[in-house]
Amino acid sequence: MVPLALLLSCVQSGRSLAVGAGAGAAYAVGSAVGGPFTGRLMDRSGPSTVLRVSGPVAGLTLASAALWAGSAPTAVALAAACAAGLATAPVGASMRALWPALTDDAALRQRAYSFEATLSELLFILGPTAVTVLATLAGARGALLATAVLLGAGGLGYGQAPAVRGRGRRTAPAAAAADPTGRDPGPVRAAALSVLVAIALTAALSSGLVVAVTASLRDQGSAPELAGTLVALQSAGSVAGGLLYGARTFGGTTYHRYLRLLIVLTLALAALPTVRLALDAGLPATWALVLLGVLLVLSGLPMAPAGAEEFQLIGEMTSQGRATQAFAGVGSFIALGGAAGSAATGLIADRLGPGAALCTPAAFTLAALLLSLAARRPITRAVSPAPSPAPAAGPTPVPAPEPGENQT
Repeated sequence: MVPLALLLSCVQSGRSLAVGAGAGAAYAVGSAVGGPFTGRLMDRSGPSTVLRVSGPVAGLTLASAALWAGSAPTAVALAAACAAGLATAPVGASMRALWPALTDDAALRQRAYSFEATLSELLFILGPTAVTVLATLAGARGALLATAVLLGAGGLGYGQAPAVRGRGRRTAPAAAAADPTGRDPGPVRAAALSVLVAIALTAALSSGLVVAVTASLRDQGSAPELAGTLVALQSAGSVAGGLLYGARTFGGTTYHRYLRLLIVLTLALAALPTVRLALDAGLPATWALVLLGVLLVLSGLPMAPAGAEEFQLIGEMTSQGRATQAFAGVGSFIALGGAAGSAATGLIADRLGPGAALCTPAAFTLAALLLSLAARRPITRAVSPAPSPAPAAGPTPVPAPEPGENQT
């Protein structure tokens, strides 16, 4: 909700679209930079302790940005948006870090990650809609103030959950003792970096898809504003896919389930350029829109499940004492990947046309798949159980004699 609320508030206050978009980008950059540091504090001091401070600070700072939207200098408005992002605690990362601590049931954790990914997709549909309704009823500044209240109250409310309050302060030695890996850190770092880059590439496909669909609509003479509705169809497909995936338990390791989902996602996205081929073959623009909507729904089905397996894979290779920091780092890679995907797809659309732009989501996903395959050995080593320590050397015990045996 925050980027759209910032954009509408700045524009309604008389600022340019560039300033409004820059405010949203400043908030995103602040969140990407501050998330891992706040996550580290949450791992060390307990999430509830950190949220008592970060929740009100983030909400008040964003509320200040709403009040200053029309009067403060542009640099101050952008700085306030960035500060709000820096203060926003990675609540989603903290929640994902809690799943392994709440249950040892791998199937239950798989369903939890799937439900969380599905809920995120649903909020990506409902959030902008809520901002639009609030802006209509109370003005853009009122929508931003309401968003600030949700941001602050949500952080505080999450921090009061019993499971969150129960995860108190832990010293570094205690955290290590609570979740020893016993694994070589080299393969773990290589595996984590490979998965993080793959996650960034899947984020790039989502942001690039918005640009590609907008370019395709503009080229065929349809209203570019329909791009939001069409991309929301993919999110709806993702919600449906996440619910179906979470309702069942699938066999195999997390890594192999992730690979299978990347293959399905790549094939589904590879069908999108057929819309351009159909248009060139004479398909009416209206039917081309229908075809694009159907393909977007189908391509959305494996997205939430793939996201769930991504997070579970990161969780399996991360010690419990650093889980929140690790998941917050995932959010930073998602932000960077989304920015890169949008910029790259925009360049491709300008230079090679909308048909080539529609190929970029599948290209990003294929790159994530190839990277995950290339890193198969370090990933499988990073998620394998820690070897059991060898028994201490000592004298071989002498078996006790059987009853009635001569014991002389």
